[in-house]
Amino acid sequence: MRKLFLLAIMVCFLGFNWGSLAAAQEKSPDKAKIPAITTGAGYKAMVEALVAAFKTSGGQIEEMYGGHIGQMVAQIAQGSGATMVISDQATLEAVSGDVKFEKFYDLGDTVLVLAWRKGLELKSAADLTKPEIKIVTSPDPKAAIYGRAASAFLKSSGLEEKLGARLLGVASVPQVLAYIISGECDAGFINRAAAEASREKLGGSLEIAEGYPPIHMVVAVVEGHGQDPEVKRFLTFLETPPALAIIKKNGVWR
Repeated sequence: MRKLFLLAIMVCFLGFNWGSLAAAQEKSPDKAKIPAITTGAGYKAMVEALVAAFKTSGGQIEEMYGGHIGQMVAQIAQGSGATMVISDQATLEAVSGDVKFEKFYDLGDTVLVLAWRKGLELKSAADLTKPEIKIVTSPDPKAAIYGRAASAFLKSSGLEEKLGARLLGVASVPQVLAYIISGECDAGFINRAAAEASREKLGGSLEIAEGYPPIHMVVAVVEGHGQDPEVKRFLTFLETPPALAIIKKNGVWR
């Protein structure tokens, strides 16, 4: 009799815990529904700030980084799990490969920026041909937003031919910036946000408004995720004052 009594208590206890576990699982977030966002190195700081603000508002999102935008898109094709990508729309369309995007959410436009090291003074991009300019660097045009813009500008302005061997390609905007600040390169092409953030470490910078396709920044939603609740919530969040302020601070203007 005592054994039956103890058995009954154990069954009730286990039943209670199974029920509690089921309830807890219902309340816990479905990891498959939590979006993951990625971007290239040049906009990592902006995306990090947007993610932090979104989480503060109660949203759920994960971050994935690991190189320039071409590498990020290739990783999506290999199953990285990223559901949103922030980049220039033209670049995304050029490197998308097997990745299909369901929608593009408009963030705004930005520009190519020419920056130079301390000790130099440039009045225009034409000054890159001065003899004191030994090395001019820019990001990879095959995968980086500002590499594509810089390559187009150098061709359209005739500077590519004039500079010749003085041109040096690197992987990303952060690398270009590091080389300019260290003095290893005399000048280079970066984005507005990087130029503003490093103003005190640079000799100067100027915005280049023409000579390359417009840089239109978007949030690209990977096919099949447009209706995910947290994806929709994140896109709605991007219209809030905190998000708009972060986007503008990082040089993307509407």
